[in-house]
Amino acid sequence: MNTSFSNNIRDGHRGNTEIDLGDRRVLTVSTRKLNSSLVTSASVSLVEGGFKRFVMGFGGDGDFSKTLVASKPKRVTEKVVREQHTQALTQIEDLKLQVEMHYDALEKRKAAAHA
Repeated sequence: MNTSFSNNIRDGHRGNTEIDLGDRRVLTVSTRKLNSSLVTSASVSLVEGGFKRFVMGFGGDGDFSKTLVASKPKRVTEKVVREQHTQALTQIEDLKLQVEMHYDALEKRKAAAHA
């Protein structure tokens, strides 16, 4: 698990954690300001040739993606970002289980479609 925090003029304070799931999949947990909210989300990408590929889908298709926390702090400070991001990471084992279930269901749907 690799976690980093950054701050720049364009994006403000951000938190980012990457977890190698094996089989070329990476779970990314990201905390950032989005409109007037502070959002922590999780997504899984496939690493190919040094690049991450994320497939959007509807109705359970596509790669795993989920909003974990959406809050509306008065100010988005480094402390607030760190606290929300760290709190979201306490759910990581449950999140890994959700990811596994998502891809198991996706494989079953693909197999049924080709049967």
